[in-house]
Amino acid sequence: MGHLLLYFIKRLIKIGLARRGISLVLAYVLLLVLSSIMIMLVEPVDSGLSHFDQALWWSIVTSTTVGYGDLFPASNAGKIVAVLLPMLLGIGLGAAFITHVASVLIERRDKKMHGEKDYSGQDHILMVGSTNETGQLLDEIQRDESYADQDIVVLADIERHPFPEMENIFFIKGRPDTISSLNKANISKAQNIVIHTGSDEESLFALINTLKLKKDSCRVTVRCISTQSLDTFSSVPGNFHVIMQMTAEMMVQAMQDKVHLPLQVLLRNNDDDEIYFVLVPDLKKQPLTWWPLHDSFKTRYNYLTFALLTRDKQVVVNPDIDHPIAKGDGIWLMASKRPVNIEWPV
Repeated sequence: MGHLLLYFIKRLIKIGLARRGISLVLAYVLLLVLSSIMIMLVEPVDSGLSHFDQALWWSIVTSTTVGYGDLFPASNAGKIVAVLLPMLLGIGLGAAFITHVASVLIERRDKKMHGEKDYSGQDHILMVGSTNETGQLLDEIQRDESYADQDIVVLADIERHPFPEMENIFFIKGRPDTISSLNKANISKAQNIVIHTGSDEESLFALINTLKLKKDSCRVTVRCISTQSLDTFSSVPGNFHVIMQMTAEMMVQAMQDKVHLPLQVLLRNNDDDEIYFVLVPDLKKQPLTWWPLHDSFKTRYNYLTFALLTRDKQVVVNPDIDHPIAKGDGIWLMASKRPVNIEWPV
């Protein structure tokens, strides 16, 4: 009987290697039932182990090495059954099960650290790509109350989880511009997608595949590195937003409110417009204020002034109409060519 039980347990574990935990549990239950039945058969009728419920309790206590001592075999045959079944085999199966659980936990953590486990959640933020700025960007996202408890999935072609110490950050290893990697990150269930690969070419391909796979309500923001790539991104059909290089704080606000999107117009340097900086000379006349300057430059030269650098190095964007302008101040403006020989208004 003992050899038959050993053979059955061995076959059960071998067949169920993929589900080893279930196999070990089933084998342990079978061991408890068999040892309870055998101890009932070999123990005297007047023994406490002659009843199945008591025999099962004794099998559990003995196999787990608890050993209360309230029940024990009185016959030599019963002692042999106790040694062979609940003691030796029970302890062995228990150790095997504990080892299996530990190995499963270690394997899962290892897969998580190496990005091998697919993400199965939904309504998450998908960060496509990873650069030196990604950590700060993730920190700013989690500071925003709108995203405080939301999962963030980082999809990047790197070896290990770049931010294992951060809460609610999941890592998927793979090329961010491929459909298979995007599907591993469960892109079809994402609520918000930020494409930030550090390469405009890679971001462009990632954007094209993202627009194919995302749900209609998902918001897509792609970060453009070079101003020369803006036209290429803008030519891609679909509902998304392109932003130029921004700070992490501006990126998060652009994701949520799109309030910084007009900034890319100012940052865009193409054949038609450039950004220039000019210093205010000694006007030698009555004080000049911002609006007459702005209006004069626009009317006379088609220059668009938008910011002021004061003499004490304070930057003022879109100053008040009566903000004073004096010698030594700097003016940022957009023009088709470098401003020279400017006639300053009085």
